[in-house]
Amino acid sequence: MFIIMVIGAVTFKTGIADNGTSKRMSSILLNVITPCMIIVSYQMEFDRELLIGLIVTLGLSVASIFLSILLSRLLIRSKENPDMSVEKFSMIYSNCGFIGIPIINGLLGAKGVFFMTAYITAFNIMIWSHGILLMKGKTGNLMSTVRSFINSSTVAIVVGILFFVTGLHLPEVVGNPLSMIGAMNTPVAMLISGMNLSESELLSCLKSPRTYMISAAKLLVIPLITLVLLMTVRVDYAIAVTILVASACPSGATGAMFALQYNKNSQYASKLLAVTTVLSLVTIPAVMLVGGMVF
Repeated sequence: MFIIMVIGAVTFKTGIADNGTSKRMSSILLNVITPCMIIVSYQMEFDRELLIGLIVTLGLSVASIFLSILLSRLLIRSKENPDMSVEKFSMIYSNCGFIGIPIINGLLGAKGVFFMTAYITAFNIMIWSHGILLMKGKTGNLMSTVRSFINSSTVAIVVGILFFVTGLHLPEVVGNPLSMIGAMNTPVAMLISGMNLSESELLSCLKSPRTYMISAAKLLVIPLITLVLLMTVRVDYAIAVTILVASACPSGATGAMFALQYNKNSQYASKLLAVTTVLSLVTIPAVMLVGGMVF
């Protein structure tokens, strides 16, 4: 995956790709490729155990995010800090879809993606409720919040669950192309990540001590707290690994998007995204190594 990121960075630096290229590829990834992979991941025989696992994953995912919220409140308290909401948001909400899905797909295949959709569901519920309140500072229009929650990934999750529960399967003439498109998720995501990292002012980001504090909390403390949570309950190995991977992912791009929308420091949010993404190349394998010793 790292090599694919390097290739993405090289294409940006050499002018083969530019900012417009990465934005268009991101749009295709989020609105076409990822939904296809999600739908395909649900194309399996209905199993009551898997359904229970999906529900358990959803519950533990919400618990993991709540623990992240509590930690952010403990570590970031100063109300005089103008970037408090950006730092908290970046600490709480991970890149579970953009980075998490490719990783879990590589580790566990369709079953991992199946359970990751439960984490993404919890993520979407929290980000479009607590996340908006955190950035905006007050309750927004209910209908606009609901509309924001309805996106291609959530629609794909609903469609996929309906297929799974009813036992319906896509005909090969449809299923095979969707599977081929979904298989592009990992390489395309890594290419875009490389382009984005190449575009950011990474050296200036790495000089800020506070950036390291936020990054350490996001990439090490939160995953370890999540690991303790998972150790207290007995769950399927695939569920535990999925939740741990999701919690160990770097800060999500939604932080910069929300910061821009609600007039917060979007450049700072982008820097936190860049730094945590680079550091996660080391921290995610380290966290998974510890997790492998426990599970």
